[in-house]
Amino acid sequence: MPAEAELEAAEETPPAAAVVTRSRWARLAPKLGVAAAGVLIGGLVAATAVMLWQHSGVTAQRDRDTAMVEAARNSVTALLSIDHTRARDDVQRVLELSTGAFREDFAKSADDFVATAEKSRAVTKGTISAAALDSAAEDNGVVLVAASSQVSNSSGAREDPRPFRMSVTVTRDGGQFKMSDLEFVP
Repeated sequence: MPAEAELEAAEETPPAAAVVTRSRWARLAPKLGVAAAGVLIGGLVAATAVMLWQHSGVTAQRDRDTAMVEAARNSVTALLSIDHTRARDDVQRVLELSTGAFREDFAKSADDFVATAEKSRAVTKGTISAAALDSAAEDNGVVLVAASSQVSNSSGAREDPRPFRMSVTVTRDGGQFKMSDLEFVP
């Protein structure tokens, strides 16, 4: 029976190479786990940083686009809203909201514009039905505007609505967008 006991003991005792392999694996496994976790966390942090960077870019673009549309809306509303009792102030408001060639052309005819409004006792009130960005670059864009103006004057117009469709170019002037060109669209 002693031979059987030796045989059972030999079966229970693993070979020396197996003991060495298991003990190396036992020492390496935690280190590999920590390294894998570090790589995974690093990848997640990098992916989060890229997403935040892209989000801030999209947010800035959306804000710029909104500013362009609002500038066009405000400029067209000012242009279509003139009251003969405050015509000079209304014209000055249009000049403040415009830049470039449009501003220069409008400034040249501002006195005639005021005189005509006062003489005809005109009152116009502009409203914007819709406005949408057609195209945009960093410092300018084109906004399509659907508007109407209700006109009353001494010639007999009484709140007659007049519809307009316009293509308005806005350009950054200083820190804000202003109307730099306007075309009526058929």
